[in-house]
Amino acid sequence: MNSYRYETHLHTKEASACSVSSAVDLVHAYHKAGYAGIIITDHFYHGNTAVDRRLPWKEWVRRFCLGFETAEAEGKKIGLSVFFGWEINFSGDEYLIYGLDKAWLLAHPQVITYDHQTLFAEVNRAGGLMVQAHPFRERYYLSEIHLHPAVVHAVEVVNAENDEEFDRKARSYAKRYGLSMTGGSDLHDVVKVGSSSLGMDFAYPLSSLSDFIAVVKEGKGYSLAGSAARMQEPRSEQTTLRVHLHPVG
Repeated sequence: MNSYRYETHLHTKEASACSVSSAVDLVHAYHKAGYAGIIITDHFYHGNTAVDRRLPWKEWVRRFCLGFETAEAEGKKIGLSVFFGWEINFSGDEYLIYGLDKAWLLAHPQVITYDHQTLFAEVNRAGGLMVQAHPFRERYYLSEIHLHPAVVHAVEVVNAENDEEFDRKARSYAKRYGLSMTGGSDLHDVVKVGSSSLGMDFAYPLSSLSDFIAVVKEGKGYSLAGSAARMQEPRSEQTTLRVHLHPVG
């Protein structure tokens, strides 16, 4: 049976300050590694963006989308599907947003003021997908873990930049609340493509981002790439960071 792998979490240096790789280089690396497609998810306005926040909104959005647009154009030349997403930060907890495109951003400058619930409502209204990224990650720059099971469609339970135990905790959390699961590389450096890049596998090529959104919301019809160790039960329920579980209803 054929398998089509897609990267769901990827950053370009055009729009993410923490990325060291260009959109063009990333496209070629993923194509060489045998991927069917990638989703660019650069860091949004309040995250680690490479775009000057002092710019007028229209110009900020134009520059924010350059990584995706460059990748999309290059992908068309060589036969790699490239889709658009973004990663938003709420004081440490981050979410991957799919289905709210450049036109939507231009029409909604107020998005930078949204809280979790408002953004989730807008994502639903637009037919998009909101996924909490790496929810149990512990890093020096994080002081707490915030979980919002009522305002997500899915949880990223495989992340190549996570320790395996963080992913195990995320998987257990998603199962507990009946949330769909996603996986990706959270990739910022082209040299890691192929060696440690992960993603999601489908039995058929995705014709559009809408296909991806629909399948994830249904929670079936795909598999997650990752080691067996990431898919096990967590070794402990304990974390070194304080966990805040926000209301579920």
